[in-house]
Amino acid sequence: MTSNPLNKKVNSFTAVDKLKASELYPFFRPLESDQDTEVVIDGKKVLMFGSNSYLGLTNHEYIKECAKKAIDKYGSGCAGSRFLNGTLDLHLELEEALAEFVGKEAALVFSTGYQVNLGVISALGARGDYF
Repeated sequence: MTSNPLNKKVNSFTAVDKLKASELYPFFRPLESDQDTEVVIDGKKVLMFGSNSYLGLTNHEYIKECAKKAIDKYGSGCAGSRFLNGTLDLHLELEEALAEFVGKEAALVFSTGYQVNLGVISALGARGDYF
């Protein structure tokens, strides 16, 4: 059997195993608690510095109650992209409120920062443009 260079390279990669053995591997560590400023990982309470809950709204009682009501009305997700069949009346209400809040004609909400970059930059540029 001929030695495949890719297999050889993959099989010789041990950096992740070494990081896991030294307990320094930071990825895919399951949380055993709710998302907050402190979380429980491996039974230990630790400070959470990697969260996207910048305003601490993940555990805000009013937000959680509204989320429960939204699940009762809409289910657990849109089951489609905003473009085709995933726009809810809630999306439109939020966008109207945000536009009014910042004094603009309209607003568009994206699900992630990556989606903002993808949507906005691709809409602004044309073939041959550089950013």
